[in-house]
Amino acid sequence: MRLSFLNHLLDSVAALARPRRIVVLGSSSLLPQHPELGQPGQPLEISLDADLLLEPVNEAIAGMLKDAVGVESGFQQQHGYYADILRPAIAEALPAGWESRLHPVSGHEGVFALDPYDLALVKLMVGREKDLELLSAMLRLGIVEPNRLRLHYQQTPLGEHEAVTAGRNLNRILGESGKSCR
Repeated sequence: MRLSFLNHLLDSVAALARPRRIVVLGSSSLLPQHPELGQPGQPLEISLDADLLLEPVNEAIAGMLKDAVGVESGFQQQHGYYADILRPAIAEALPAGWESRLHPVSGHEGVFALDPYDLALVKLMVGREKDLELLSAMLRLGIVEPNRLRLHYQQTPLGEHEAVTAGRNLNRILGESGKSCR
């Protein structure tokens, strides 16, 4: 996913749904601050979707957007990328206080991106190999700093299962990257 693709998706979704707010979640949330991540050879080069949370959204709007710009839509067939329209329940899986740390997306009124440290914590909690690979790249490229990431993990209220999974993955990633916390 390139920043220009994300911008195109945001413009298209805004024109179709006219939401008050769009929040970019998932790995594409890194592109507004780090557009180089979508370039050839970079971690987001092969990403084809942008996870978008709209306010307001209902099933009718979400269905219309899926048909218009979602997976297997004519939009995806023509452009090669698509929007995944998320439901409000997704917010329950985000770290406490995430909304206060959103970053405005330049060139788009009412559009915000998830903070990289919140994205990193979500990736640690989910723990899929592709999530941990992205997190390793975020550390390697200096997008997130090990000490601050550990502090964010420690200060964010998590359920027992999420805390154990995130902690185990954090120790693994930091160990593999050779980055220790001081």
